[in-house]
Amino acid sequence: MMDTSALKAKYPRLVHDPAFECKAGWTGLLDDFLAVVDRVLPADRKFRLLQVKEKLGGLRIHYSAVPKEASEEIHIAERRAEMRSEHICETWGRRGRMGNLDGYWFVACEEHRVDENGRVAVQREGYTRYGMPSVGWQRYDFDLDDLVPCNPPEGY
Repeated sequence: MMDTSALKAKYPRLVHDPAFECKAGWTGLLDDFLAVVDRVLPADRKFRLLQVKEKLGGLRIHYSAVPKEASEEIHIAERRAEMRSEHICETWGRRGRMGNLDGYWFVACEEHRVDENGRVAVQREGYTRYGMPSVGWQRYDFDLDDLVPCNPPEGY
């Protein structure tokens, strides 16, 4: 499993000194995201990864503005990484499920859903849905590793 220093070494023009506030299990998701940025960002354009964190159980990636010609692919890569994170154990990077322990949401494999006191997180089924005017509502399908069309959430 890659760590944040390996990401800095692999993508020196993209990763400078961001705040990494997530566990090592998600570095593969960040590697996939940064590979897209590295491929589509023109060589003469600047990019700055500002912050990587866990919020409400999922990965959040914050970065500087990107040129218009690369923004759609980068935004799709960001959304894909964030949606995949809801199915990847943040500790080990294996397939996991979203769980809640005393109000704290996180994604864990079977081994990591138990805390140091032996308490077990309550896991939930479901998926995140995103709506975008250009593509409509989508959800992430882990088995297909792709965003697929879906209906909007009830009451939306």
